[in-house]
Amino acid sequence: MTGSGPSTTAARGLSHAWRVRLRDDAKKANVLATAALRVNETFASVQGEGSLIGVLSLFIRLDGCPLRCAWCDTPYALEGDRGAPTPVDDLASLADAYGHVVITGGEPLAQDIRPLVEAIGRSRHITVETSGTIFADLPQVSLFSISPKVGSSGYTPKPAVLRKFCATAGGRMHLKFVIAGDRDLREALACVESIRDALPAATPIILQPESASAGRGAAYLRRLRTLAETVIADPGWRGFDVRVLPQLHYLLWDGEPGR
Repeated sequence: MTGSGPSTTAARGLSHAWRVRLRDDAKKANVLATAALRVNETFASVQGEGSLIGVLSLFIRLDGCPLRCAWCDTPYALEGDRGAPTPVDDLASLADAYGHVVITGGEPLAQDIRPLVEAIGRSRHITVETSGTIFADLPQVSLFSISPKVGSSGYTPKPAVLRKFCATAGGRMHLKFVIAGDRDLREALACVESIRDALPAATPIILQPESASAGRGAAYLRRLRTLAETVIADPGWRGFDVRVLPQLHYLLWDGEPGR
């Protein structure tokens, strides 16, 4: 028996839902196929910073940054005129061979990285390294490595942006401060204290020496030791999950690009 009863209406509704889904899937596939990002370089290395230090990773360095930090260690990626437009699907194919992918810069969030993050997918660990001056809600990112800028950089942290990350990326973020001297350390502590009420519990706080002023070899290790001893002696840091770490890639390769 045929007609336009409830079962027919439900079937029509289901058919419409599937048509909408297929249309949306096709639209998403087209976006991923046509999207491109300005890429400065790609390379395999070990993660040199933060809570995943030492992990074998593919690095995708995007071109361009709105900041001009005084001690920037990747000045060749600032202007945004040295990168080649690279299709997202090419980058995703490159990432297939790696369990960990790091999207860095420059400032990667100055470009729309959502298509890249979606193309890489949840099957691998994705780290986004950002200055904490631009917010993006990207649920598929495994770790936001947020580096608020203090004193010696020439900039100050953006607490409003940091609070947005705290609200959306709890358990998927750490804060990483570059420390060139006592002023930077004081401002880093002031920053985390100012967002203490929003900061997810057990968020790692990474402190690392600024590489250019720290020097190389034994000089770098002396700066690292001084930083560690200062943090140990300061009761202000005891309420945070603070970690004093080197930049491993500087110890191994003196900051050579592509390493």
